[in-house]
Amino acid sequence: MIKFFRHIRQKLLTENKFSKYLLYAIGEIILVVIGILIALQINNWNEFRKDQVKEQAYLVNLNKDIKADISYNNRNIFERYDKKVEALKNGKAYYQGMYTITDTLTFLNDLGYGAVFGNVIWAFNKTTYNQLVNTGDFKIIANDSLRESILNYYNLLNGIDESSEGKQTGYVKYTNSLAPFNRDAPGFISSFDQKLFLSKIKSEEFYKLLNLELTLAYEIKGKATSVDSRAEKLIELIETYLKE
Repeated sequence: MIKFFRHIRQKLLTENKFSKYLLYAIGEIILVVIGILIALQINNWNEFRKDQVKEQAYLVNLNKDIKADISYNNRNIFERYDKKVEALKNGKAYYQGMYTITDTLTFLNDLGYGAVFGNVIWAFNKTTYNQLVNTGDFKIIANDSLRESILNYYNLLNGIDESSEGKQTGYVKYTNSLAPFNRDAPGFISSFDQKLFLSKIKSEEFYKLLNLELTLAYEIKGKATSVDSRAEKLIELIETYLKE
């Protein structure tokens, strides 16, 4: 093909048809430019398709991570919350002389249960989000509103992580010092430790710890509720976008 065009140019030059040669040369340049533009357009389209596939994979994984956050909150906070709060309130009522113990071992074990999620360790799933940020791929999330919602959700999680550092009340450590916890025998408390535990429940120090742990429980539930609410909305946005 190149030889064919070269032959035409040479023929026009030898025949002294300069004006026709000029027009032909311009036409040839235009054809080259059009070819380049078409090639660029094809390349851009291919890159766009690759980004779309990558975007979809990221969003599917984000969706799984966010659902896992909800599952974690349900399993570790909401399903334990009522029993924890009831145990702490019973401890307060006992100190105030408004609660009668019917089963010492059960009562003390319930107070021990009041320590659940007291270490304030959140386990948010940030793997996909961190990958998006660290690789610079966040820009391939084409929908501005969705991208902003994702950022807001993970800013909330990061804020909760930061604000929860050092939030332990000391209740976990204190109750463990009175009756060591053994996962192989979670309900066992020796007779001596039972007596010691009961004597400490009536102390002002323990009463203050009960109040601090209750306050922490309310705060953790509030944060978990905020996460779930934001997570459910984001899941809906992602799933709607993936269906489009």
